[in-house]
Amino acid sequence: MTTAEVPSVGDLLAERYRLEEHVGGANGYRQLWRGVDVLLHRSVAVVLRSPGGEDAAPTMTAAVAASRAHVDSMVDVYDAVDEGRFAYVVREWVNGSSLRGVLERQHLDPAHALELVASVADAVAALHEGGVTHADLHPGTILLSEDDRVMVTEPRNEPGNTQVEDVRALGATLYACLTCTWPRVVPAENTGLADAATDEWGRVLDADKVVPGLPAALSKLTADLLDHTQTPPSAAELAVDLRRLAETGGAGPAAAAAAESAPTSVLGAISFGRRSSGAAADSPPAGMKRLAVVAAVIAAVIFAGVVTSAVVFGGGEDPAGAEDQVTGEDTGAEPSNTEGESPESVAPTEVALTADSVRVVDPPEGDRNQNEGVENVIDDNASTGWTTNTYRGDPNFGNLKPGMGILIDLGEAREVSSVRVQMTSAGATVGLLGGAEDPGDSSEGDQAIVDGFSVLAEQVEDADTNIELKTGGEATRFIVVWVTELPQVSDGYKLTISDINVFAR
Repeated sequence: MTTAEVPSVGDLLAERYRLEEHVGGANGYRQLWRGVDVLLHRSVAVVLRSPGGEDAAPTMTAAVAASRAHVDSMVDVYDAVDEGRFAYVVREWVNGSSLRGVLERQHLDPAHALELVASVADAVAALHEGGVTHADLHPGTILLSEDDRVMVTEPRNEPGNTQVEDVRALGATLYACLTCTWPRVVPAENTGLADAATDEWGRVLDADKVVPGLPAALSKLTADLLDHTQTPPSAAELAVDLRRLAETGGAGPAAAAAAESAPTSVLGAISFGRRSSGAAADSPPAGMKRLAVVAAVIAAVIFAGVVTSAVVFGGGEDPAGAEDQVTGEDTGAEPSNTEGESPESVAPTEVALTADSVRVVDPPEGDRNQNEGVENVIDDNASTGWTTNTYRGDPNFGNLKPGMGILIDLGEAREVSSVRVQMTSAGATVGLLGGAEDPGDSSEGDQAIVDGFSVLAEQVEDADTNIELKTGGEATRFIVVWVTELPQVSDGYKLTISDINVFAR
C-alpha cells in the first residue's frame, strides 16, 4: 500500500483486492476501479470513497443493506471496508452497458420501458425494506448486462435523501426511457442526457408531447410521478403496477377509464397502495433475471456497437465521458420571439447568472461569515452548493435572526415567472422576495431587505428537496431566495442549497 491518501494501480486492499484500472471519478472523493479478487480469481468493481470514518458511514450502511437485498436487479456486493483514510465497497464487475448508453441512441417502447423500470423498482424496494435509500438513481447507474439482466449499482444512501425522492427518480428514469431526456425537477449528477423540454412556465412537458403516439395513460402516470404536489406510491407498489400497465403496452384499463372521465390523477386511478390481499399474487416475482425486455435492449445495443467486452459504469461515473457522447440537440430550447408577438406571449427563459450576480443575505444578529460557496448555487452542478452553519436549539436559525437568503441580481428589471431551488435535504421553509435595488452588502443593508422587499412567492413549509416558487409575473431586478427554517441534521439544523434557476421574461 502506498502512503497516498487514495490508493493507486497495483495496490492490494484488505490483502485481497488488487486495483488494476482506474475507470471513473477524477477526484479522491469517489472513484470507480476495476480490480481482481486474488483469492477467488475473479474481476470485481471497487468503489472507493475518501475520506473514510464518519463521513463514509452512510456508504457502509448502504453496502450492508445492498448485500442483503437478495434481488436479481441489484448488483452483488461482496465486501465493504473502512480504513479510516478511505473506505471502499467491492461489488461484482458487470460486462455490458449502462442504460444511458442505450438512451443516447434510442428511446424504448412503452412496454420495454415499463418492464425495465419495474425491475429497477424491485431493487429500490429491497433497499427501502433494509432501511436505506439509493440516492443516485439515473440511467448512468442502471446497468444492462451481457447475460440479460437489468442491474442497479450500489446505493449511496446520502444523508437527507428520502424514499419518496428515490421513487421520483424512478419516475424520471421512466420519462428518460420514453423520451431520451432527463427532467430537471429530479436532481441527478451526470445523467449524460439532454434536459427535458419544458413549457412556457418552465414545467416539464408530458412525455406524449415529446414523443407523439405514447399512450396517454402512461404519459399521465409519468407526469404524476414527477409532480411534487402528489404523494407517490412505495417502490414495491410501483413495481407491481408498472408490470400490470406493461401488459397493455402502457394503456392499462384503469388508466384508460380515468382518462375518459374526470381529469383525476393516474396515481389514484391505478390504485397504488389500495390493492386487495390477493393482488400481489398476480405480479411476477421480484427481480426476474431473464427479462425479455433486457434481451431486446441488449440486442439493440450490440447491433449499434455500444456494448464492449468489459465496459462498466458505476456511481454515476462514465469512463468514456458521457458529456462527449451526448448526441442530438437539447429539446428544452425555448421558442424565439418572432415578429408580431406581443410581450405577454413570449415564453420565460432561464436567466444567465454569474458569480457576481449572487450574494448571501444575513441580517442581524447574523455573524456574516457564511459566504463561502455561494457561487456554487448557479453552476448547474448538484454535487456543489452553499451551506449554512449548523444552528442548535431551534430550526429558525437558533432564534438568532429572522432567516437567511441568497440575493440574485438579474441585471435589469425582468418579469420573473418562477425560481427553481434544489436542496440536499427536505424540511426547510423557503419563499421568494423581490426588490428594486440592493441596499448594500452589510448587516444594515440585509435588514433593509427583510423590512422592505415584497413577497413574490409565499413560503413553502417542510419543502421537498426540489421546489419551484411561482410568482405573479412581477417585474423586479433583485430577488431573494429566503429561508426561515432549516431542516434537522444529526447535530442541529443546517441547509445546503445546491442549485437555483431563475426563469423570467
